[in-house]
Amino acid sequence: MHSDTENLIGCFTAFFDHGLLLIEDADTTAAHEGWDAATQHVHFDTDSLYLAVSPAVDGPVTVCAYRDEAPADATTEMTQCFDGEFESEFGVIRLHDSDDTISLAARERRGTHRLRVFVDEPDWSSRVVVVIS
Repeated sequence: MHSDTENLIGCFTAFFDHGLLLIEDADTTAAHEGWDAATQHVHFDTDSLYLAVSPAVDGPVTVCAYRDEAPADATTEMTQCFDGEFESEFGVIRLHDSDDTISLAARERRGTHRLRVFVDEPDWSSRVVVVIS
């Protein structure tokens, strides 16, 4: 078992101009065809996950990423909005905004990973926890 700090990949707080957090393989091939941002606040395509978060006019969003498991207090009173398998061909999973003004890279092994995402608000989150295992 790892300590909470050993599991922490990183955190950032940023203003998301377009209210979109992307979690994807470094060289994703996903096109997200058929995605309707007005009705789908979470959308998964191949090796990429789109997540609607609070836009910049509503304030900053805090994103934390953990390896294997998050500390219990990190996901208290949060809703799991995604739990699925994620393919990483290149072994680098990026968490970033749609303008690429902020980015966090998680270096993992190549192959299939379990990806779980927790949010404080299901539609327009101001806090997001990502667990890669």
